[in-house]
Amino acid sequence: MANRECNFNELVFFAQIKKRPGLFMGKTSLLSFRDLLFGMHYAFSFCCQDSPFRCFDLFVAWYHEEIIKDLNGYACWWNHILYTSGNDDAYAFEAFFIEFEKYLRDVHNVCLPEVT
Repeated sequence: MANRECNFNELVFFAQIKKRPGLFMGKTSLLSFRDLLFGMHYAFSFCCQDSPFRCFDLFVAWYHEEIIKDLNGYACWWNHILYTSGNDDAYAFEAFFIEFEKYLRDVHNVCLPEVT
């Protein structure tokens, strides 16, 4: 079962979440978004050979290396964004997308697609 191909567009998914967070999570919240991503990672591990979150996984590694620069591994991307957003969960959600879209532009020369 682990070798079935996924029909999932990661960038469209992130664009939809950014545009309508309440539809997916009930509210604008980085912590709810983190939980959604962790759950989806787990669910996709049952049906996909590779993670469909390739850009996000690379973003997390980049964020740790370039932004956090914590060699001990104590800080995580979501906790760092929440902390630097003054522990304002809704603002941290927006801050995530600022960093994620900057990463996509600077590293991969792509942007999130427009969604309706």
